[in-house]
Amino acid sequence: MIKRKLVMLTAVFAAASLLMVSCGSKKEPEPAPVEDTVDNTTTDSPDTTSENDTTTDTSDSTGGIEGIWNSLDSMRSDAIKAGADKAAPDAFKAAEDEYNRLKNGNASEEELLALKARYAALKAFADAKAKKEKIDSLGLASYNQKVYDEGSALIAELDENKDIPSAEFSSKAVAANASMTAVLEAGLRANAREVRGEAVAAQKKANSVKCFVSRKAEYDAFVNAFKTGDQNFVTKNPEGALEKYTKAKEGFENLYAEVSAARAKAQAAIEEAKKRVAASEGTAVQADIDKPLGNEPVEGIEAEETKLLEDDDYSQAASAEVDLTDEAAPAEDLVEKVENGINAALDALEAK
Repeated sequence: MIKRKLVMLTAVFAAASLLMVSCGSKKEPEPAPVEDTVDNTTTDSPDTTSENDTTTDTSDSTGGIEGIWNSLDSMRSDAIKAGADKAAPDAFKAAEDEYNRLKNGNASEEELLALKARYAALKAFADAKAKKEKIDSLGLASYNQKVYDEGSALIAELDENKDIPSAEFSSKAVAANASMTAVLEAGLRANAREVRGEAVAAQKKANSVKCFVSRKAEYDAFVNAFKTGDQNFVTKNPEGALEKYTKAKEGFENLYAEVSAARAKAQAAIEEAKKRVAASEGTAVQADIDKPLGNEPVEGIEAEETKLLEDDDYSQAASAEVDLTDEAAPAEDLVEKVENGINAALDALEAK
C-alpha cells in the first residue's frame, strides 16, 4: 500500500514539473507596431534644446585668437546666408561696425567671443522670421497657437526696440526661433498627415479606372513619391513628407481625370457606333424588301460554304505572349483604335 502511494506521489510531482516547464517556456505575444502619430496638443513652451534651434555657443575647438577668428567668420557667414542683414538691418550694421573695428586692431578673446554671439543671435532672429513667414503662408499657426503668439510677440519686440542690449537681444532671438521651430514642425506634421490621407483616396480613384495599367510609368512614379513621403515622415522631415505626399495626391488626381475622360470618349464612340449599326441594319432590311436577291449568285458575294481564310496556327502562341503590365498602351491610343475599327466596320456595311 505504501509502495503504491509512493508511485502515485512520484507521478503527481512529475506532472507538476512538466506543467511548470511548459508554462515557463510559453512566449509572450509581441507588441503590435506603434504608429508614429502627430501630437496636436499645445505646449506651454517649446523645447529649446531642439536640434533645429540656433544656439549662441561661443566655444572654439582649435583654441587661440586665430581659431576664434575662424569660427567667428563662419558664424558671420551663416548669419548673412540666413538674411540677418535684412531681418535686423540696424543690429546687423552695429555688428559689422564692431567686426571691422576688431579686424583692424588688437582684439581680445572676450571681444571676439562676444561678437560671435551677436552674429549667432542675428542668425537666430533671421531664422525665426523666415519660419514665421512660412507658417503664415501655409496657415499652420493654429496647430500650436499659444507658442506661435509668444514667438510672434518676441519678434515684434525685437523689430521695434532698436536699443535693446546684446545679451537680451540674443536670449529673445533664440527663444523666438525655438517657438517658431516648434510651431512649424507641429503644423507640417499634421498637414502632411492630412495630405497623406488625401493621396490614398486619390490613388483609390486612379485604381478604379485601371491607371496602373494604362498609365503605368506615371502611376509607379507617384507610388514611389508616396513611399518617399512615408520615409521622410518617420525620419522627422515633415516638410519633405508634405512635398512628396502632395506630388502623389495631385498626380493620382490628374491620372484619374485624364483616363476617365478617355474612357468617356470611348464609350461615346461605342454608343454612336451602335446607332450607326442599327441604322445600317434597317437600311439592309428595307433593301431586301425592295430588291430581294433570291437564290441567284451575285457578283462579288461568295457562296456561304466558301472557305475564305486558311486555318490559324496557334502552335507558337505561348512564345509570343507579351506582358502588358510593363508596356501598356495609353488610354488615348486605345480610344483612337476603337474609333478607327468601328468606323471601318461601318463604312464596309454602308458600302454594301
